[in-house]
Amino acid sequence: TRLHESLVAANEIEEADPDLAVTVADARFMKPLDVDLVRELAAENSVIVTVEEGSIGGFGDHVLHFLTLDGLMDNGDLKFRPMVLPDQYFEAASQYEQYETAGLNASHIKGTVLRLAQKIKVPVPQES
Repeated sequence: TRLHESLVAANEIEEADPDLAVTVADARFMKPLDVDLVRELAAENSVIVTVEEGSIGGFGDHVLHFLTLDGLMDNGDLKFRPMVLPDQYFEAASQYEQYETAGLNASHIKGTVLRLAQKIKVPVPQES
């Protein structure tokens, strides 16, 4: 799972910026979705990032579907990003290298959280 990488990212974020508190919740299964936990996380956090070794249409989409149907994103205060394996073929490599290519290692998780928390800006390519 990506739990260890998520914990590494959370520790690095909190060490770099004491104003940011990061909660890592280990959702051990997709169904039934722990709606009480999702509601609690939405109430206590302004950013939710799901990290999974699955593809589009998995756990993150399930969480997003619940958040929207339950009205937890209606006021615009909650930001959400699912991090999943991209829909592409991967060259044979070590597991770490494949997750690096997929953007699912600690550095990518950290970057996603910091971007959503508006602590870093990602440059947008300019048209030439």
